[in-house]
Amino acid sequence: MEVEIPFAEMEAEIAITLQSLRVPTKKVSVVPEASIQFISEGFGTIVSVINRADYGFVNKTVREQYPDYRYVYVSTYDSLIEKRDEIIWALMEGGFMTYIRENFHRQFQHLITDGFGNKIIRERLRRWGDKPMYKFLIEENTKAVDVPVTMVLATEPAFYDYMP
Repeated sequence: MEVEIPFAEMEAEIAITLQSLRVPTKKVSVVPEASIQFISEGFGTIVSVINRADYGFVNKTVREQYPDYRYVYVSTYDSLIEKRDEIIWALMEGGFMTYIRENFHRQFQHLITDGFGNKIIRERLRRWGDKPMYKFLIEENTKAVDVPVTMVLATEPAFYDYMP
């Protein structure tokens, strides 16, 4: 059963999530009373909080006003846990993990050791599938699954920086 979260509450939750991740954003509304956009220019990502019924119009307007960004849409019916991961994936494609590792070391350590390191590896392996062009990377990530995250960080701090 779907449960709708009030729009203002979802907006606040996304703002808190982005603040806790230390992502600099500016807040705008391209479609007043139907959406709020959190724009991270540094990582080329826009997180839009929307009412599900308005998705088509909001999507078209956001893409026209902000072309060539990565877009994450969060409706008032979405799971915040799943959307948090989707937001991080989009930010990672723009260099977020390098930024947080270099500027907020404790935050980076906490994020990686709190289970996100293994999520990164699983997502990489899912995206790469069994493609020969990723053979070396697949082998490296498969080995890393069996090693404690702290050991991976100690030997190769930038291991978790990228997302294809």
